[in-house]
Amino acid sequence: MNLSKEHFDIYNEYTLNINKIKREVNAIIKRQKLMARRCKKASNEEMMELEINKYEDVENVNKKKIPSKIYEFSNGDIYTGKIIDGKMVGIGKYNFIEGIEYVGEFNDDMKCGLGMCTFKSGNVYIGNFSDDTINGMGQMVYSSKDEYMGHWIDGKKYGEGIYIWRDNSMYIGEFKNNKMDGYGVCYDCHGNVIYEGEWKNNLVHGKGIYIWEEGKRYEGEFLHGKKHGDGTFYLNNELVYEGTWKFDKPCIFDRSLDEIFSIKF
Repeated sequence: MNLSKEHFDIYNEYTLNINKIKREVNAIIKRQKLMARRCKKASNEEMMELEINKYEDVENVNKKKIPSKIYEFSNGDIYTGKIIDGKMVGIGKYNFIEGIEYVGEFNDDMKCGLGMCTFKSGNVYIGNFSDDTINGMGQMVYSSKDEYMGHWIDGKKYGEGIYIWRDNSMYIGEFKNNKMDGYGVCYDCHGNVIYEGEWKNNLVHGKGIYIWEEGKRYEGEFLHGKKHGDGTFYLNNELVYEGTWKFDKPCIFDRSLDEIFSIKF
């Protein structure tokens, strides 16, 4: 992988963190499978009490000895694990009727801690959860074979992260609200830098450098994915054009060169 030294170190750090999380999640999944083999199905009476919230706190009960059970809810969801005082706690598995499966840690009736979530779309997330939502460090492997590893806030990519497309091209940088936003570097599948600079809403936006394989290079301003503003174009490291650009084209007196050349004198 032909990344810069800085990004090679970042990639290795993220990979080590994700692999550590995967080992811990795999241990949780093994424990859950062993537990599930001994589980009995909760009775109809237990389910009725649970679903109409009639469970009451019981004092002087060793909660560690409360057995895990299989709870089949009236809406079709199935939970395998412990329920204490009417709430899911500890290690368990929850199968949603719409096709989502979560295996991991629960607290206070919510996904909390480490776990793995498989979505109906085929996307698989392994990592941290809090408040019933993806939060913290984790990895999402998409059904498209793309993957993201990095930070999440309230179920969205947010902060520093790495997005790898199925052809091994890669973005390393900042995310906001699930999109590339801030400063970031994009590499092609061979590890060559394609673009380095500012992004907004998944598009190059602001100041940056765009590099083509043929030795062409643009340094300057971008607007919503287009070369726009002040910029310099190089070919074989020789200056070709320096000045104003308008929506990907050199511009003189607020007209593109194509517009100027089309004028009939």
